[in-house]
Amino acid sequence: MRNSFKRVVTINDTTIARGGAAQLALQLTRNLVARGENVTFFAGDNGENDELKALGVDVAAIGGKPLLKSRRGFIDGVWNHDAAASLKELMADIDGPDVVYHVHSWSQILSPSIFSVLAPVAERVVMTAHDFFITCPNGNFFIYPKSTQCDLTPMSARCVATHCDKRRYSHKLWRLARQAMLNRAVNFEDAPFSVLAIQAGMIPFLTRGGVPAAQISVVTNPAMRFVHERVAAEKNSEILYVGRLEHEKGADILAAAARAAGVRLRVIGAGDDEQTIRRANPDAEFQGWATQAEIAAAFQKARFFVMPSRCTEPFGLAAAEALRAGLPVLTSKFCLIGADIKREGMGDVCDVFDEEAFRSAISNWMSDDKKVKSMSIAAFERATKIAQTETGWVDAHIDHYNGLINAAASQ
Repeated sequence: MRNSFKRVVTINDTTIARGGAAQLALQLTRNLVARGENVTFFAGDNGENDELKALGVDVAAIGGKPLLKSRRGFIDGVWNHDAAASLKELMADIDGPDVVYHVHSWSQILSPSIFSVLAPVAERVVMTAHDFFITCPNGNFFIYPKSTQCDLTPMSARCVATHCDKRRYSHKLWRLARQAMLNRAVNFEDAPFSVLAIQAGMIPFLTRGGVPAAQISVVTNPAMRFVHERVAAEKNSEILYVGRLEHEKGADILAAAARAAGVRLRVIGAGDDEQTIRRANPDAEFQGWATQAEIAAAFQKARFFVMPSRCTEPFGLAAAEALRAGLPVLTSKFCLIGADIKREGMGDVCDVFDEEAFRSAISNWMSDDKKVKSMSIAAFERATKIAQTETGWVDAHIDHYNGLINAAASQ
């Protein structure tokens, strides 16, 4: 069947995969091109991605830097005039009734300004909620100083008065300013922006933040199978963490728990919290960012995967990939996929702030080969209940794009 759309404009802060949103934006781009679709990639960085060039993807990049690396981050993070002007220029050249705009990430470089440009074509715009930044000032519905989930309505008086920032309240004030600009640019009551949640557990958070339920669809993330035979997890003796090394990801808590349990820990990833994690566990092995082949090799050596997030975690791509390899997954209570993992017998949920409970959970899994094997088999066989196949994921996006174009044409 012929698609109703003729071009997809992928919009993302970066063209380099350093985190789940960028990785998925690039993965979807690759798949769309492989299916013969026309894709333009609009990015906040310098656009220097050899893979996109090799694929023949048109790249439009503004040459910006992430907030903490930019001299103008404080100003541009609230409203990036260059991003808005560049996107407006691009749209003047390529826009038409069969063009879809897909926003992945915007909070590090592009800013809310891009949505003011997209508002006139909102019926053809889809935003994937890889996090909660479209509704929550700190992006996580989490009160960092107290390490508790937040049940407040975003931008309410109580929200404004609550110090929830991971650093200081002055940063919260800046986030409130950015959110106010975003809410002005993305008015769901006036503009039919479409939102894709990466799992159903996000919907209550999004609707609390003002996104109409009717404008939310669920398209669960894909997870690649890096190994084609189940990892014999029960025979292995090290535990694995893959992801950004930032405070909210909790790798330092895991490092301390692994050291207390006397268990070897392998850490794949990089970030500002690396030295803190090294101090918590000097014996841990650090690999930095790794290729898919290197991650597959790490899976083969791992007994289980740990996702120790301090804050609300909507998904967890690396955890889903670990499940597909047959690795049991232990998550913190703040990971929304944790309940599903536990229900399917693929792992369990733990309070990572309870040092003794966390250490005991690790120790118990290290000593119980039978339990680990059972969870490993379940993970290898049932992981698609958490994350769908890549083919199904691409199909779901194409169906959504067609739906947007057809609905816009009928108005």
